[in-house]
Amino acid sequence: MRAPSALDLAAVWTPNPDHPYTWAKFFGLLAVVFGCVIALVGVYAVRSTWRGLDPPRRRKQLLPLTVTAGVFLAVGLAVAAFGVWLF
Repeated sequence: MRAPSALDLAAVWTPNPDHPYTWAKFFGLLAVVFGCVIALVGVYAVRSTWRGLDPPRRRKQLLPLTVTAGVFLAVGLAVAAFGVWLF
């Protein structure tokens, strides 16, 4: 087995000359990834906190936890939407 050469890599990835990859596209992709991570981590944290509560306390904590999950989801999706706009 031989190591891949520059020609092998060029055959796999050829950029479109009409749409060059710029820093804006790189940061857009980064924003999409971080936005999705923020949304998923926030929803997972709220879900695991809710499941860890005793059943009588779940009813009392439902509204604050729902608001917290909604905020994380909204911020994460807003960052991801900004990234899509950049990309």
